[in-house]
Amino acid sequence: MKSYRDAWAVSLLVIACVTIVLTVCSFAGIELPDALTRTLGVLDLIAVVVLVFTSVKLRIWKKDQ
Repeated sequence: MKSYRDAWAVSLLVIACVTIVLTVCSFAGIELPDALTRTLGVLDLIAVVVLVFTSVKLRIWKKDQ
C-alpha cells in the first residue's frame, strides 16, 4: 500500500504545483506559450486520474482492514 500512498501524495503535489504556476502567471499577466499551457493541462489531467484511482484503492484497502 505504500506505493499507492506515494502515488497519491505525488499526484497532489503535481496538481498543487500546476495550479500555482497557472494562477501566478494569470495574476501577473505573464503569457505562457501555448505548448506549455497544454502540457501543464495534460499533466494536471493525468494527476487527477491518478489521484482518483489511488483514493479509491486506499479507501477499499482501509475498508477491508
